[in-house]
Amino acid sequence: MVKELPFWGQIIYGIPEGGIFLVNQIITAWIFYFYTTGALGGEALVPPAIVGTIIFLGRLVDAVADPVIARFSDNFDSKWGRRMPFMAVSGVILVGSFIALFHPLVEGQSTWNALYLICLVSIYFASFTAYVCPYLALLPELATSTAKRVNLATYKAIFRMLGTGIALIGAGIIIGKIGFQNMAWIMGILALVLLYIPMSIREKEYAQSKPATLGLIEAIKKTLQNRPFVFYLVGCIAFWFGGNIVLQAAPFYVTVLLEEGEAATSLFYGAAGVIAVISFPIINYIAKKKGLKTTMLLSMFVLIVLLPLVYFLGKPLWGIDYFTLALIGVGLAGFPVAALFIVPDALVASISDLDEKLTGQHRQAMYFGTQGLIMKGALGLSTVVMGTLFQTFGQTPAEPLGVQLTGPVAAFLLAIGFIVFLFYPEKEVLAYQQQKLSDES
Repeated sequence: MVKELPFWGQIIYGIPEGGIFLVNQIITAWIFYFYTTGALGGEALVPPAIVGTIIFLGRLVDAVADPVIARFSDNFDSKWGRRMPFMAVSGVILVGSFIALFHPLVEGQSTWNALYLICLVSIYFASFTAYVCPYLALLPELATSTAKRVNLATYKAIFRMLGTGIALIGAGIIIGKIGFQNMAWIMGILALVLLYIPMSIREKEYAQSKPATLGLIEAIKKTLQNRPFVFYLVGCIAFWFGGNIVLQAAPFYVTVLLEEGEAATSLFYGAAGVIAVISFPIINYIAKKKGLKTTMLLSMFVLIVLLPLVYFLGKPLWGIDYFTLALIGVGLAGFPVAALFIVPDALVASISDLDEKLTGQHRQAMYFGTQGLIMKGALGLSTVVMGTLFQTFGQTPAEPLGVQLTGPVAAFLLAIGFIVFLFYPEKEVLAYQQQKLSDES
C-alpha cells in the first residue's frame, strides 16, 4: 500500500507547474509578436498567417505526441516509477528549445526563419508534452478523493500563477530593458530549476505505479468510451480555445487598441494575476461545496460576458477613462482564470477513476494524453483563427478590426462549450469515486 503524500510533497509536486507556465506563457503571449513585428529592430521575420500556420502545425505534432507519451508512461515500469523518468529527460530539451526560439537564423524576413520556426516549435511542443503528460498523471495517483485533488490542484495553481506572473509581468519588463534574447536566457534557466525540484519525490512510495497493458489505439478508444470524459472534453476545449485567442492577442490589445507601449502589457497581466490569486481559496471552497461542474460553468459564464467588450477597448465609456476600464475588465477575468487553473485537472482526475471500471487498469496519463491530442490541435487552430483575423481585418492602430473581433469570436466559442458542459454527469462520476474509496477503506 502506498503512503499518503505529506504536505511538503504536495508543495514540491506543485513547483514544476511554475516552470512549465513560465516558458509556455511567454511562448503563447510573445512568440507570435516576436516573429511578426520586427521585434529585433528590423522587419518582420515571418508573415502573420504563416506564423499562425506554423504554430498550428507545431501543436499538431504536440497533439500526436500526447497519446503516444501517455501510452508509454502508463505502460512503463522502472525503479523510479512510471512518470519521473519521462520528466527527467524532457525538461532540458523543453528549456533548450524555448531559448532557441528567440534566436532566429537570419535577420529580416526569410524562408530560413520560417523553416527554423517549424523545427523549433515542433521540438518545443513535443518536449512540453513529454514532461507535462506524465506530470499531470501523478495528480490522481497522489490524491484519491475529490477534496485532496482539489487541494493538490490548488497548490499547483499557485505555482502556475507565480510562473505565469513572472513570465507575463517580468518578460515585458525585461524585454523593454535588455531585449527578447536576454529575457529568454533568464527565464529559461529559472524554469529549468523549477522543473527538476519534484525529482526529490520517490514516486513508488506515494503513487500507484502498476503498469497498464493496452496498446495505443485500444487505449484511446477505451478512453473516449468514458461518457463523462467526452462532455468534459468539449466544454474544456471551448474554454481553452477562446482563452488562447485572447491570451495571444493581449499584447495587441495594449499596443494596438490602447496604443500603449509593450511594457504596459505586464500591468494588465498583473491585474488579472492578482485577482486570480485572491480567487484561489474562493475557487477551492466553491469546488468542494458546490462541485467542480458548478465552478466550471460559473467561470465560463463570466468570460462569456466579459470577452465581447474587447471590441470596445480604447473607447471611453460613462465618462471613465478607457485605460481604467480595460484594467477593471482584465481584473474581473482573474476569477475564471483561477478556475481554469484548478478545476480541469481535478475533473480529469475524477473522471479517470471510472477507467478502472471500464478496463480494470490504471491509465491516468492516457486521459491527459487524449485530452492533449484533441485540445492542442484546437489550440493550434485558435492561432490560425487569430492570424487569419489579423491578416484579413487588420492588426494595426490604423486598421484594428482584426484585433477587436478576437473577443466576440472567443465568447461565441465559449458559449458553445458552456451549453455542452451543462450535460456533464457529475453525480455519476462522484458515485463511482465514493464507491472506490469505500472499497479501499
